[in-house]
Amino acid sequence: MIMDKLERFRCYQRSVPELWDAVRFVEKVQREQLPPGKYPVGKAFAFVQEGQTRAFEEAEFETHDEYLDVQILLEGSEMWEFADKADLKTSKPYDPQTDIEFLTGKGSRIQMQPGMFYVVYPSDGHKPCCHEKTPTSYRKVVVKIKIDHLLHQVERKDSKRTW
Repeated sequence: MIMDKLERFRCYQRSVPELWDAVRFVEKVQREQLPPGKYPVGKAFAFVQEGQTRAFEEAEFETHDEYLDVQILLEGSEMWEFADKADLKTSKPYDPQTDIEFLTGKGSRIQMQPGMFYVVYPSDGHKPCCHEKTPTSYRKVVVKIKIDHLLHQVERKDSKRTW
């Protein structure tokens, strides 16, 4: 997992070169006020999302095997929860069609503010778009980067697959 302010994305660009494309896309979203939807972004693709946060208890952890998630908060606020996949229990097995597995357990809760981003790998369980007490509105970009495009290898702890 990587989490930081968007202004420091270059610190991580060597590990995730597509961050540059993601940042340029975020600038385009803000400049052109692109509506929610799916968009191509370099070798990746992105979703512009708007919505209301949900209670942590209403959400499950998720992981992805084929894509990294780069989540960038543009407006509003949200909290998310992080946990190592090895510390979670599968509630819905991995679906290769949707590249998602759902899990349950406990993690660390993190408050996001506009201008922050995080990157989650296959071993990173995450619960995005949450709140503790009161729902809030958010606008964000989620960039999906195919793992085989990375310069470094990514291993899953529970699998023999290496990307």
